[in-house]
Amino acid sequence: MTETKQYNKQSFIKIFNSIAKHKHRYQVFSDFVTMSAIAVHNGLNKSETLEAEYMEIVGKYSKEEVNGLSELLANLIELLEPEPRDILGGLYMELELGNTNNGQFFTPPDISLLLAKLSYGDELENLKRPFITLSEPACGSGGMVLAFVKTMLGYKHNPAEKLWVQCIDIDRVAGFMCYLQLSLWHVPAEVIIGNTLSMEFLLYTSSLLG
Repeated sequence: MTETKQYNKQSFIKIFNSIAKHKHRYQVFSDFVTMSAIAVHNGLNKSETLEAEYMEIVGKYSKEEVNGLSELLANLIELLEPEPRDILGGLYMELELGNTNNGQFFTPPDISLLLAKLSYGDELENLKRPFITLSEPACGSGGMVLAFVKTMLGYKHNPAEKLWVQCIDIDRVAGFMCYLQLSLWHVPAEVIIGNTLSMEFLLYTSSLLG
């Protein structure tokens, strides 16, 4: 009988640190997020351009390392399973990958959840609209949106039916982190890579629809 692997945050970090030790840790994390986001996207709506990028990244790693990157995605899925929560942002900061020179920090999930409850708790308790639209102009890894999704679920509203989100971030890796986590939670969303202030946008991707 094949033993089922048990994944947690520690196993994610252990697997991650074992992959391509000669490469910068940010590059490995970026490649993992990009490959995973492309795999999810192309599973529903194949883009030859993104597929070519995926294959280019795969070519930089050994077969064993590619298997490790795939295992990271399985680990992430299990970590996200209990509740909508910014797993990738937390790991990004714990692995010390954040760009402090650019002021790049990811809000801890508990703070995001508190803000969501304070801002929208009363409205969600007495929701009268058929659905809610949410705009996140600096989405990062999607922590604020995931906190809002958790708050909605707490009031027995199904985000897959009653929510549509537009997320924007200037950092491609952060945007893909957001896209990946929202997709795995079936949150209807448009994730845009671009500058909210200058309105210069580079890439549009839609997350999985519930």
